[in-house]
Amino acid sequence: MSASAIDKQLIHAEEALGVALFERLPRGMRLTSAGEILLHGVRSWQKDFARIRFEIEELRGLRRGEVKIAVSQETVFDFLPGALASFMKDHPRIANHIAVVESDRIRQMVLDGQADFGLTFSPPPQPGVTATRSASFHVRAVVPAENDLRPKKTISLSEFFQRPTIIPDASVHLRDIVDIAAAKSRTRLQPILTTNNLELMRLMVREGCGFGLTAISDKSSTDTKDGLTYLPLGDKSIPPLTLSLIVAPERKFSLTSILARRYFEVYFDDLEQNGGK
Repeated sequence: MSASAIDKQLIHAEEALGVALFERLPRGMRLTSAGEILLHGVRSWQKDFARIRFEIEELRGLRRGEVKIAVSQETVFDFLPGALASFMKDHPRIANHIAVVESDRIRQMVLDGQADFGLTFSPPPQPGVTATRSASFHVRAVVPAENDLRPKKTISLSEFFQRPTIIPDASVHLRDIVDIAAAKSRTRLQPILTTNNLELMRLMVREGCGFGLTAISDKSSTDTKDGLTYLPLGDKSIPPLTLSLIVAPERKFSLTSILARRYFEVYFDDLEQNGGK
């Protein structure tokens, strides 16, 4: 560009702002105070714009972004695969990091930035985090597909506790529900196996070693699958669990993490709209 063309643009800027941006000197130009302010603002804008372009390129798959999610064990079987699959298929170059941890740790990981958001059951009101979506899950008895209860559609608490039981240990939120169920049926818990791994529980049930408990959404079928059947508890006194997506609203998030969270929120919305249908 010619010097005269640049000068015309500077004059237009000064007219638009109503202040002089430069002092015209015999041997050059010097920024005025207003010009210094404008220059600082332009440089800040350039930095912000470069960051925005980088994050937009992440979303377009031109760069490899990453998403970090902390989840409780109960989400892994019934919720997480479905919610995560559509995001991963649409954005195959984004790296996803899933930490399966105890429910009590999820909030702290979200606050510390170790997770962009978390999935946890029935979280109490906690400072620093908020739930953007929630959905109801129900406790089901996990029984072998081939069992003497067929063709029953439900199982009572008393009948459940008459069987050998394989239940979560105290580190898993679902154990609270087991303890409530035992108290309501006036049963003294005598499990043949306790574990902090819910997948091991299901595998041992499938081997015929006992009955277990899990939480599934209304959208899930109780039909036989993977050699197991998921029977509703006949007792209405067992309350449903609430799965919540929690974030720390005061933190700054990359566009990649915001996009991933949106996929999960849509999945939550679908659960609430289509649950039980």
